[in-house]
Amino acid sequence: MGALLTVEGLAHAYAGALAVRDVSFTVGEGEVVALVGANGAGKSTSVKCVAGALRPARGSIRFAGTEIAGHPVHEVVERGITLVPEGRLVFPQMTIEDNLLVGGWAPRARGARSARLDEVFAIFPRLAERRGQFAGSLSGGEQQMLAIARGLMSGPRLIILDEPSLGLMPKLVRELFVLIASLRGRGVSILLVEQNVHQSLKIADRAYVLEKGSIALSGTGPELIGNDFVRAAFLGLDQPGSSASVPR
Repeated sequence: MGALLTVEGLAHAYAGALAVRDVSFTVGEGEVVALVGANGAGKSTSVKCVAGALRPARGSIRFAGTEIAGHPVHEVVERGITLVPEGRLVFPQMTIEDNLLVGGWAPRARGARSARLDEVFAIFPRLAERRGQFAGSLSGGEQQMLAIARGLMSGPRLIILDEPSLGLMPKLVRELFVLIASLRGRGVSILLVEQNVHQSLKIADRAYVLEKGSIALSGTGPELIGNDFVRAAFLGLDQPGSSASVPR
């Protein structure tokens, strides 16, 4: 499988303190790839650099063979990468439909906005039923659906989901991950940032474990679910012989 996104040696610092030290990973065409780890491990910083929201201190970010490290957000979106940020950030005083139309405003997406709106409403029938409702009146789970739907309106080749399950009830979390897995079959590659390690690894083709700003482990979802360190540190499933430190 060819790499759609290749990140190598990524580093970023806040006020001189390195939050991401040496992060490298790939996302292939049609893959779901998860970045998992504890809060503060560097997951969100890494994907914000990919999306152009942060400028890396060093490292390479290649998308579809083109170097994009340091490019601004609007250029990254135009190339086919969309970030759905943590916290949903819908426009509360705008209707569901208007939120979605804003998502399709990028030049690469404008010509297909009407057709893509129909596609998105087919994926999210609950939003279609309430298309004229103000986004601020939706539940947390519905706002998360709207945020993902708005991201799809730009017609991305790669969509980055940053902590999509944060603050949702367990039932809604399960529904959300079923939805994310279903997007794989629609020709969209997914880079998933999550603290919910178990659910992420269940749907991921491959995953990377971040610890203190660098990649500690990588493998397929099933491989990491069965890894002693991952089970002990993130899944609450201590195993005999498991170590508290990441194997190097």
